[in-house]
Amino acid sequence: MPIAPTRFVTAVSLYGRKKGPLLDLLESVQATLTRRLPGSFRPYSLEQIHGTLIILSGRADDQVPGAVIGQYYLEHRGERRVIDFERALQILQARLAQPIRIRVGGFGPSDPGPFTSQGRPLAERSFSARGDALVLMGWPVSSLAGGGRAQPLDALRREMAEAGVLHKYHVRSADVDNDFHLVVGHYADAPAALVAAAVGAVREDLAGRSVEFDVGLDQVRILATDSTDLAAPWFSSGLPVAADRIAGLYS
Repeated sequence: MPIAPTRFVTAVSLYGRKKGPLLDLLESVQATLTRRLPGSFRPYSLEQIHGTLIILSGRADDQVPGAVIGQYYLEHRGERRVIDFERALQILQARLAQPIRIRVGGFGPSDPGPFTSQGRPLAERSFSARGDALVLMGWPVSSLAGGGRAQPLDALRREMAEAGVLHKYHVRSADVDNDFHLVVGHYADAPAALVAAAVGAVREDLAGRSVEFDVGLDQVRILATDSTDLAAPWFSSGLPVAADRIAGLYS
């Protein structure tokens, strides 16, 4: 049974103003979806679109005053792990001191691809409907160049477990998540065939273009919000930020 957090707190990248080729690509994807899903597509604002690095959600410990129990250790492992926010921030600082370059797009259906993502070709995973969310996805350039041997995003998320922060998609210890997710919006009341056609149109566009961008410390923000779409965060801070300030978000 999911454990409801007292606060939704997350470390994200690229939240806020976009520019250059990434902005152009996001506008193009949203324009295609607006055209293909008239009246059904609910786009995120361009500032709202973000790439989640790691969710920091938890709940105040009812046994230890001031402590916060990590949400996904409770949900996935049934373990009460206290989040060490100081360590979590150190991991972010160390892992992103050298920016991770991400590539979105440029994966055609006939391309063999250097690896698969969740067992599926990159062309298929590059854009998909997941539930009612429409998700653009990219991967570290170092992973693409090395046949998937380097996995810097997964390494960051995996190391966070040392700080009491289990990654949402590391349900089992062997699970890997080296994907960079960008939700561009949601849809409602659209026939499945229409959604599938819209997804296919975006994939076709993405096959013929690619964008690369860096995710480093200057793109990271810690957000607290009442909604996972991050439309109206009531706390927002770049790095560095004091660990006790993050812990205080749960009180």
